[in-house]
Amino acid sequence: MPHDETSGLSAAQLRMGRLPGYVRRPDPARRTGEQGTTYKKGWEVRFTARSEAEIAEIRELVIAAGFAPARPFFKGQQLIQPVYGMAVVHTYLEARELTGAAAP
Repeated sequence: MPHDETSGLSAAQLRMGRLPGYVRRPDPARRTGEQGTTYKKGWEVRFTARSEAEIAEIRELVIAAGFAPARPFFKGQQLIQPVYGMAVVHTYLEARELTGAAAP
């Protein structure tokens, strides 16, 4: 049986790598500092969309990939669909690399 180049990523996860978005990672220095208990930023992928219809498509794809999307919000003129967790960040970055999408 031939080796699967996708490293076990599902088709939905690979399609997720083609979505426009960016990654937010925690800053370990701030988390271990004096105010580490007030620093709440964690692992997150933020998918960007221009319409409610695009958000609905993104949410369906994220759910099909096995992740739980949070509540979408507006930032500037864009709709943002956040998905939290280290696993989704790693999956998104791996899928972007495999699909040849530009780095976030």
